[in-house]
Amino acid sequence: MAALVVLAGGLAACGDGDSAQTTVSGPSASETSVPRPTGTQPGEPPVILPNGTTPTVPPKASGSGDSVPVPSALPSRDDATVDARDYQQRDNYYFQSPTGNIMCGILADAPFGVGCQLAHANVIPPQLPNCSDAPNRKVAVHTVGGKSEFLCTSQGIFVGSPVDGTNKGGGATLNYGDTLVVRGVACTSTEQGIRCDAAGRGFTISADSQTIF
Repeated sequence: MAALVVLAGGLAACGDGDSAQTTVSGPSASETSVPRPTGTQPGEPPVILPNGTTPTVPPKASGSGDSVPVPSALPSRDDATVDARDYQQRDNYYFQSPTGNIMCGILADAPFGVGCQLAHANVIPPQLPNCSDAPNRKVAVHTVGGKSEFLCTSQGIFVGSPVDGTNKGGGATLNYGDTLVVRGVACTSTEQGIRCDAAGRGFTISADSQTIF
């Protein structure tokens, strides 16, 4: 079965100083192949995006009127409550929620950045009309280059290698109340789900709710 990643979403309003949470619909178009992320096993089929374009990492904010607003205080290591090295696997960082239902990664390479995916979803975002809770249609969300988007994936894009001696991937557990900070990205685990912030953009994700901002 061909591996599939469906992308939906887009930039929140830029240049008006409004950082309010925004959900953006993605257009439907033909499928386009793009490079798979670091960690995809050789021989796996490529990621497919049905948005009609090959996704690229948007340029960093340059201070122009069209730039994504960047907060004056980005996350620092002082905000972290855990040692990032405990979650490191090569150049990437992986963690999962205490229930194991949310698996996340902070990836060194484009085009995925920081993101999380669900093992089970009770709610499917309306931006992913073709997604479901089937093994090859898992709900995910990510932020990269100042842009947050929903994904529908059959790959373990944000799933780290097992660390507990079992075959279940996901990386080390990020306990409720803890915050992991890596490369200016801060992810916090709560009983309501996972929230990740990257330069003023990000997402929240749980089985019952997923948002981008």
